[in-house]
Amino acid sequence: MSTTFRSDRAAEAIRATIASALNTEVQDPRLRLVTITRVEVSHDLQSAKVFYTILGDDKVRLDAHRGFESAKPFLRTRVGVEVPLRVVPEIQFRYDGGTDNAMIVDEILNSLPELKKE
Repeated sequence: MSTTFRSDRAAEAIRATIASALNTEVQDPRLRLVTITRVEVSHDLQSAKVFYTILGDDKVRLDAHRGFESAKPFLRTRVGVEVPLRVVPEIQFRYDGGTDNAMIVDEILNSLPELKKE
């Protein structure tokens, strides 16, 4: 996905708005430990994919997904109020598996025997 300066600024503004709303306004316990990692917006700024991480197992992730679906109208409204765009983008929430992959690689590297200097 090619990005422009405008879409990068919009993505960061959306990320900051949603993260702030989660910390200060959203009361859903399923979203308490969520971290917004990044946002990707379409070139025309009509849609936004919001990526998040949360510590826990598959049940915790599923609960967070359900929490986001429940909070989506409120969060979209907050974006509409806080981010100066002509049209409020449609928002999709996606679990960011990149953190999981990094942890797996880290575990593999830590399990390798250290090279001994002779």
